[in-house]
Amino acid sequence: MDGFCLLYLLLILLMRSGDIETNPGPNTAASNVSDMEFLQLAHDIQPSYYEAVGISLGFSYAQLENILIQKWNNYTNAFLRVFMKWNVMQQPPHSNKRQLLADKLREIDLGGLSDRLLNEPNSTGGPSRLLESQTKPPSAESQTKPLSPELVEQCANDFKFKYRSTLCKIRADPLDPASIVPFKDMYTNLFLLEEHGKQKRKLDYNDILDLKVNGEFPKRIMVQGEAGAGKTTFCAKIAWDWIEGRHFSHFVWVLIVPLREFKQHTIGEIAKSYLDKNNPATVSQITEYIQSNPGKVFITFDGLDEVSGEIVKTKSCNSNSTDQMQLQPSQPSVSSSGNIGLVDILCSDQLASCPVLVTTRPWRAVEIRSDGDLMKLYTFIHVEGFNRENLSVYIHKYFPNNEDKANQLIQFTSENDVISENMAHYPIYVAMLCLMWKEVGEQKLKEMKSLKTFSQIFKTMIAFLKEHYAQKEVKKVGSPSLHAYLKTIDELLGPIAKQALHGLLENTLVFGEDDFKMCPESKDTACRVGILSQEDRITTSMDMHKGNSYVQLPVFFPHKLFQEYMAGVHLASLYESDRNEFNRLIEQVVLPRNWEFRYLLYFTVSQHKSIATHIMNSMPQGLPISSLNFFNWQEKLDFNVDVAFESEDPDVAALVRDKLSSEEIVLTIGTYTTAHTVAGYAFIGPHVVKLNIWRDCGPTMSLDVAEMMCSVPSLKEVFLHDAAFHHCFFETLARKGKESKVSSSSTIMRYV
Repeated sequence: MDGFCLLYLLLILLMRSGDIETNPGPNTAASNVSDMEFLQLAHDIQPSYYEAVGISLGFSYAQLENILIQKWNNYTNAFLRVFMKWNVMQQPPHSNKRQLLADKLREIDLGGLSDRLLNEPNSTGGPSRLLESQTKPPSAESQTKPLSPELVEQCANDFKFKYRSTLCKIRADPLDPASIVPFKDMYTNLFLLEEHGKQKRKLDYNDILDLKVNGEFPKRIMVQGEAGAGKTTFCAKIAWDWIEGRHFSHFVWVLIVPLREFKQHTIGEIAKSYLDKNNPATVSQITEYIQSNPGKVFITFDGLDEVSGEIVKTKSCNSNSTDQMQLQPSQPSVSSSGNIGLVDILCSDQLASCPVLVTTRPWRAVEIRSDGDLMKLYTFIHVEGFNRENLSVYIHKYFPNNEDKANQLIQFTSENDVISENMAHYPIYVAMLCLMWKEVGEQKLKEMKSLKTFSQIFKTMIAFLKEHYAQKEVKKVGSPSLHAYLKTIDELLGPIAKQALHGLLENTLVFGEDDFKMCPESKDTACRVGILSQEDRITTSMDMHKGNSYVQLPVFFPHKLFQEYMAGVHLASLYESDRNEFNRLIEQVVLPRNWEFRYLLYFTVSQHKSIATHIMNSMPQGLPISSLNFFNWQEKLDFNVDVAFESEDPDVAALVRDKLSSEEIVLTIGTYTTAHTVAGYAFIGPHVVKLNIWRDCGPTMSLDVAEMMCSVPSLKEVFLHDAAFHHCFFETLARKGKESKVSSSSTIMRYV
């Protein structure tokens, strides 16, 4: 006996027990709906429509919740109870209940079921009819009237209007929602790489549609990029080119889906929410069009990393799994109205021949890569942000009427290796640097040019954001009232820092408004300052159909590093307020996972000398080289140097130097050694006896290497392997070379 027969028996038992009211009075088959038809509807409607159905039939949200609880969260039984209660509710005199119910279903985009109710009346009902419908389920085509060509075009125009008015808007000031400029005025091409075997090769945006896998355009594309690298802007570019009739213009529809906003909706529901309220296209019609014309629709999912849970449970995706990711809760993959869950699209279980592009941070792509069968379906692209050329173009667009200021900022980014390596690639940081460069005075500009640590960069940026906001409220610069207002802002940001640490430890990057319900003023202030961002969208008709009178808008930090900086502020505060908790977190959580929390450590030690000293004493140091292989030793040493450098304290540097005094260190500056690490060695001055350099060095690194060669008394051998240096390297050696203790050197180097 299958599940539907069990439901039929359940109906009979419920009727006998008096829990379900049967149709009262003599009714005609044409106007009334039979109990068996109600059961069929209860079985066929997706759980996501529960509130929409109930509210449209006149029930309150509280009544619906109570019915669902009574039915042990079994949606089929809850639907059945709702229909039966509605069936005995007072209706207008001489009303046609079948027509009333069909109209209600159509209003909430269940047109397929509405049509079936009107076209296939079945007052007598019976298990044989139901079992036959289960054996031969009606196709989407038989239930749904296809979209006319005119309506297909109307939908396309609605999608384009949606993108023009929302997605394809760029903020010149990343902190000011009102600083919107036309897309073409600020958009700058991003640097793209395509994976080719184990190698990566440059990919021009204009060649995206020329990608081929065995002679065909790939049906699944994964676009990876770090936070702030421009993934969402990349999606906006796709939408813009489709609107303007350039690339992607051969697609009839292009659907851009921000996953942080649509975690629990189907593709048909999402597309419907983009349409004008007067557009009569239904969810089932939209879904039917996509299913019937997969080659004419291009779908982009933006932000896979912003949803939780697992994508792949087994070799084959299963949308019915209750602990699957939030993209689609436990419900059938395709309902009788044709709705398609997003997980099924990602796993290519549905719309396999429809081209789909997904953006994500690299860590989230691992799940797709770890499934051998699924990985074969995807082509992988990397968004690397700006290269040197793109950076220059963007900055000149930001300063269209001040070429000198633009050139000065370009020079600044090229001369500061920490900035150029760790910030200048990412559009969000470049926008903030442009804003600071535009707003701050000459003295502040000089201070910016000396930035070398991550903590210095973020302290400067956070301070600028607070002052930038405060001066909108208190106009007089340097006044006591301004200082008082800044202090108030600091106090309000305390709970935000606490939430940042909590989220970081739980790997939560996107928060709900309820996460800040104890400190709403803090959340609002942080959003106005620019430390937090919140989605600014109105409640859609889809939200109302779901019965959500209160829709939480996601709250997030503009970049994970902002969250890590604020988390470091709170963690450091625990050193005084709760030393036991501070020690527990450092010793049991942060240090055991130090590579994951390296930036948290950077920002924590930068808060106070005593905190830096405490943490450096807690870190394992001074192990003999013989206990580790060379690469592990170098990696461990680099990490300790990086953390100590962030403290900016000479005594902390001396502490590390003393602990390493018994070791004869061979320092190798290779391809993956950062300018930050080299600056750390120059700052600490450990007992280095041999220096190997295998990479090109920018201005900052060139200066630091030259300083070490001239000032580290233990350094005896230097080998420069085809390395290029800035002219400041040679100038420093010419000026201080006599102080060097180097007795042996080998050089194959170039000048930059």
